[in-house]
Amino acid sequence: MNLHVADRRDRSHLGVVTAMVVVLASFVFAAAPAVARAADYDPLNIMSDDNFRDISSMSQGDVQGFLDAQPGVLKSYSAPEFGSHGGAIKPASQIIWEAAQANKINPRVILATLEKEQSLLSQPWHAATATHTYGTDYHLTNAMGAGVYPTSTDRHPGFGDQVWTGARVLSNYITTKSWYPGKSIKVTYAGQQIYIVPANYPTFAFYTYTPYYPQKNIWTIYVRYFGDPLAPVYPPGTVFRFFNWRKGSHFYTANDAERNYVATTLADYYRFEGVAYSVNTSNTANSAPLYRFYNRLTGTHFYTASEGEKDDVRARMSSTYLFENVAYRVSLTPDGAMPVYRFFNIRNGTHFYTSNVAERDQVIQRLGGTYHYEGPTFWVAP
Repeated sequence: MNLHVADRRDRSHLGVVTAMVVVLASFVFAAAPAVARAADYDPLNIMSDDNFRDISSMSQGDVQGFLDAQPGVLKSYSAPEFGSHGGAIKPASQIIWEAAQANKINPRVILATLEKEQSLLSQPWHAATATHTYGTDYHLTNAMGAGVYPTSTDRHPGFGDQVWTGARVLSNYITTKSWYPGKSIKVTYAGQQIYIVPANYPTFAFYTYTPYYPQKNIWTIYVRYFGDPLAPVYPPGTVFRFFNWRKGSHFYTANDAERNYVATTLADYYRFEGVAYSVNTSNTANSAPLYRFYNRLTGTHFYTASEGEKDDVRARMSSTYLFENVAYRVSLTPDGAMPVYRFFNIRNGTHFYTSNVAERDQVIQRLGGTYHYEGPTFWVAP
């Protein structure tokens, strides 16, 4: 019997969650933002993990088009990539977009922070005047508010340095080991120190970046320009694919929290390859459970929709394979459904799944010496 496995380094972090074992082309589709109302504001849940990490929300062209529509100076501003440390001269839109991609942070978060810290979207700053003590140069030099205070020993003057440093710091707060959901943090409110419990990592990041309660500014700015920061980025049942370049194997998940964790904490060797497709969870034809097992020896997973295969693994291999229950539900009949094809990798003992006929044919033709074709194993009804 050939078992399907998907690599994972540390299951204690990821937990028992749903997973998907089909793959398509590597594209990410982001839903259009919904409009949020003031009544929706929750100071303990400012932005979802998905919105914070949605690096595909804007292309560089989108960032430039957005800046062109604002009265601020960034539409035509260029600067050294690394501020006072030099580097290539690049347009502000390119610096913002590249910093977002490198640090796995939504470029909209960077844009909102530029407005929160220095009003660089809404204000056409000019030279310092009696009305505005600080002119354009000051606001650009301190664009993200990263180490800008006179007492700071870690200053990053210059637009490029500010954007890259601010994006890195915000992103690093997401992967910190010092905080976890449910743990309280200390912030300042009305001149007093209080304790709050952020609902998620993005909210923790905003409060740690600027430790003042209730962090309404970043939420208000994001809503003004981009819509609801809690709006779903991906519809329910969306399937994601990762490639472990060290082991030459893939990991699949339909769980948003797991996807976010792998994309950030395990990003050193898990490359996010995008969205496969969405399973229609409301279609009753998708009623067969897809079971998930964890291999204690290899740290990998096995998925099966076969009751017989599931029972056999539990009966004969329970010392190796921990049963993690139902991942989600699929179809066992081909009537009007999309087939999911299965390959067995004879070199590492993993399986590769795809619903893409062109990808299936390419694997058969080019990688037949490594991947043994096993045909369709289950279906996904539309």
